[in-house]
Amino acid sequence: MHHWMSNVALEMIGQAGMGYSFGVMEGKEPEYLEASRQLFPLITELWYIRPFLPTLMKIGPARFRRFVVDCISFGPINRLKRVTDTMDETAAEVYSQKKRALASGTLDSEIAAGNDVMSMLLKQNEVVPPEDQMTEAEIQAQVNGLLFGGHDTTSAALARTLHLLAQYPEVQDRLRAEVREAHGIHGKDLDYDQLNSLKYLDAVCRESLRLWSPAQLTERVAAKDWNLPLRYPVKSKDGRTMISDLHIKEGTQLYLSLGSVNRDKQTWGDDADHFKPSRWLEPLPNSVTESKIPGVYSNTMTFLGGPRSCIGFKFSQLEMKVVLSSLVSSFRFGLGSEELIWVAAGITKPHARREEGAIEPEPSLRMKVTLVDD
Repeated sequence: MHHWMSNVALEMIGQAGMGYSFGVMEGKEPEYLEASRQLFPLITELWYIRPFLPTLMKIGPARFRRFVVDCISFGPINRLKRVTDTMDETAAEVYSQKKRALASGTLDSEIAAGNDVMSMLLKQNEVVPPEDQMTEAEIQAQVNGLLFGGHDTTSAALARTLHLLAQYPEVQDRLRAEVREAHGIHGKDLDYDQLNSLKYLDAVCRESLRLWSPAQLTERVAAKDWNLPLRYPVKSKDGRTMISDLHIKEGTQLYLSLGSVNRDKQTWGDDADHFKPSRWLEPLPNSVTESKIPGVYSNTMTFLGGPRSCIGFKFSQLEMKVVLSSLVSSFRFGLGSEELIWVAAGITKPHARREEGAIEPEPSLRMKVTLVDD
């Protein structure tokens, strides 16, 4: 199921975001798909290089830095180079296709009828003053960011949600009943407002993203000296004093545990580790609403917060609701026979444990899927 969720998420961001089809639902396996799956594991593998990247990026022009990288004969770096080259080539292809369509006046006859993000960006870029226009390199970078950001994390979130629904069949049955009732009233093609009116579907998505956000860890660098206040004071090493704030020096690298915030029992209660969608159907406790968690989504840090929060979190939620409502209405999902290990290599993904104890290197989520009678 993880493989199929990856295909679906890529095709959805391709069509809605770029007006471009990768053809993955027709059996095609674009190189981009495999490259994007390898990116985070490779970045995680090269963790010891990342602290030096801001300094290394200031050395010489881009061509010189690429020449240096090409001279390095080291397995993980070579694989990362191939991955980023594939992703860049795909972004260039998508951009070139949209640019040709804009020049020929055929944007409105393509996928999404010119209402995709990339078409609107290109049209707007034509009318702004020259000093405000984005360069081709900047536009291609946006393509790359939108494709990857709208695909990898969402597919992981969908895989996790399907696994949770298989673990909690009573939740799955209740969700199916709600979706089928909506289909009976509005038809199977629910529009945006109808989809967002499904309260239990929304609760399932919120609870899955709270409990198991695709990214469990993120990092930041302090831009200046700062006293970081603690909501819950902690004891000092000697146990004699309580510490209510931490002094953070400029340049300090901070690792933030998103999962710890989302599952903190002092905030969410003793059932914080439980999958409980019903918590979103009633007023949240004061410990949550008054927690001042700086996330952009639902009192959680799933999509981060501030100016570097996830730019596509609304689209990601819509993707999840469209896919889940379509699948759960027709199919029943059950647990597979294999033991699963959720590996947090940048993005948390499922891996099967083999009989001899080894973990399969490629993500996989094998489930029992049966057709539900009408």
